[in-house]
Amino acid sequence: MVEDLARRLSNELIESEYAQRLIKAKKAYEADFEAQKMVQDYVDMQNRFQARLASEEVTDEEKDQFYLDINKLNNAIKEQGTAGELYKAESEFNEYMTSIFGIITNAVQNEIAPENGGCSGSCGTCGGCH
Repeated sequence: MVEDLARRLSNELIESEYAQRLIKAKKAYEADFEAQKMVQDYVDMQNRFQARLASEEVTDEEKDQFYLDINKLNNAIKEQGTAGELYKAESEFNEYMTSIFGIITNAVQNEIAPENGGCSGSCGTCGGCH
């Protein structure tokens, strides 16, 4: 019974606007080789610098320059059409999923051990128990 409800919930989540936006953004990104190259360049730049840090002395000036360069590339990726949309859609979907998990967790915990939590009356921190 619970497993069936979980499957139904997962189907509803997949049909949500957040998941649909993520699916659309992922397809667009996968077709955009320029965006993929930018992301790969970012990963490569980060890996090269991490390797340097592990194997040699890196000056503060070199570190500062790396952080400037990597941030510049990161901002370019976020501003780039498909990569930026994918980043935004992933972030929004993850926030949505976290809120759903919070609702489920709070509801279960409130039933199992209401003395350990329950409704505090502060809706600002509420995961959505009712």
